[in-house]
Order: sequence, then structure tokens, then C-alpha cells
Amino acid sequence: MTPFLVPPDDARHRLFHGRGKTVPGWEGLTLDRFAPILVATLFDDYPEPLRAALEARLIEALPALGCDTLVCQHRHCRPAQTRVAHGALPATPWAEEAGLRYRLDFERGQNLGFFADMAPGRAWLRERARGKRVLNLFSFTCAFSVAALAGGAERVVNIDLSRPALALGQANQQANGFGDAEAHYLPHNVFRSWKKLHSLGRYDLIVADPPSAQRGSFQVERDYAKVLRRLPKLLAPEAELLICLNAPWLDREWLEALVADNLPGAALEGMLPGAPGFDEAAEPALKALAYGYRRSR
Repeated sequence: MTPFLVPPDDARHRLFHGRGKTVPGWEGLTLDRFAPILVATLFDDYPEPLRAALEARLIEALPALGCDTLVCQHRHCRPAQTRVAHGALPATPWAEEAGLRYRLDFERGQNLGFFADMAPGRAWLRERARGKRVLNLFSFTCAFSVAALAGGAERVVNIDLSRPALALGQANQQANGFGDAEAHYLPHNVFRSWKKLHSLGRYDLIVADPPSAQRGSFQVERDYAKVLRRLPKLLAPEAELLICLNAPWLDREWLEALVADNLPGAALEGMLPGAPGFDEAAEPALKALAYGYRRSR
């Protein structure tokens, strides 16, 4: 771990990405730095002596990383278990990125409320958002919304089934000084809300970043095409889209074919690069494809 336990000079959050399969034997470990917190996530049930040695090494590295707290999350357990292995959590922990901050949640579930691997997507949206009407589908804690508002979006509409996630999104909006901005938070099922989304206007930018599998509401192979087929009724005559997929078993070609078959008028502009620190031995699990859209006559 020693080569990875150094302060990053590019503000990256991911220090070690074992999931990328670039370091044999450590495919089940990731390390993320949200100073003053270092988060170790274990996806494999490593032997106890190895876990203890790893924990001791990470605690030793905390001061050099500008951290004082180590959090270990055991994703191999069902449900996932999160514990503070050293130090204490701040009253309000944050992830900071490009001058913005996002509240971290260590209390509920396995997700912290912020996905560091989507940094290029937030940058892409922020660069294009000025004066635009933005729709953030499957918004979770609305990090895309904050990036869009920072970029000068005219209006942002967020929709997600989870009320607590949307509440965290609203808190992020306030924390970043966008309390007076026009942002909507809809705690609804996307498939039952097309009329409501349409009533809020045509959109110049749409981000679709659905879960790969969410019991009872979304299965990517079954449902993503249904979403794409609805988008023309929501899009402005000329618009842009960020179509995302985080499913290791489905490749980029699958996603490109899905868009080609279900969203006429969309032209692929390219795939966004991976976030710093998320090194991959093969095609990344996360695909974020940028599209331009022109309505067919």
C-alpha cells in the first residue's frame, strides 16, 4: 500500500482502486480520502490477520494524508457494516471537489452519498450548464444538480425514489450557496412521472445515471430502453445528454447500441475519461457517454 498512501497532488479522492484489478490479490479493496477521513472499503472477506495488518498500516499513514479518522466499510457482509476504526467522525463530514462540497452520510446503507468516480461527469455538466434547463434522472443525492447550479443553470429538476437522498441533495444546494436557485426535487418513480417532468419544461441537458439493479423499481437490461424512448418528449429541439451505466457485465458497445435503437436524433460525441485514481486493467465498469441531440423532423 505504501506507494498509494501519499497525499494526492490532483485533489483525487480515490487513492487505491483494487476493483480495477491492477494489483493482483487486492481486487477487493478501495481507499478513499475525504480529509480528515480515510475510508477503506473491503469487498472481500480477507483473513483476520491480514485485515488487522492493513488497518494498522492505514492508521499509521493517517497523519501524512492529512487525516485523523479511519472508517472501514465491510461490503462483503450482508448488510454492509461501517465502523470507525480510529479517531472520530466530524459532526458534518464533506467531500470537496472543484470548489464545491457534498455531504457524506456514514449512517445509512453502504453508499456515502457521493460517487467520486463521477467527477468527470460533474465537470462535463458544469461546463455546459449556463442558462440551461437541466433534468437529473435517478438523481440520488443530487451531486449533478449542484454542479449544474455552479455552472449557472437556469433550472434543475431532480427526480429519485429516495426522499432521504433528495433531502441530502437539498442540503448540498444550501451548503454551496445556491439556496435561491430554481431547483426541484421530486420523490417519485421516474416511470410514473413523465407528465410531471414534461410540465416543468423542455430540457437542454439531461443526465441519466440509473442504478444497475434496484429491487422493485429498476433493472438496467429491462428498463433502460424504456427511459431512453421517453426522452424525445422531454428534450429541447437541440440538446445534450450524458448517458451513464455502472454495470461491469455490460460493455460500452451494449450501451451505445441501446441508445442507437431507442433514442433517434442522438449522436455520440465521446466517452468521458475515468476519474483520477480509478485505474482499470480492462474496460471500466462505469461508462459515461456524451451525446448531442437534434430532433428529427
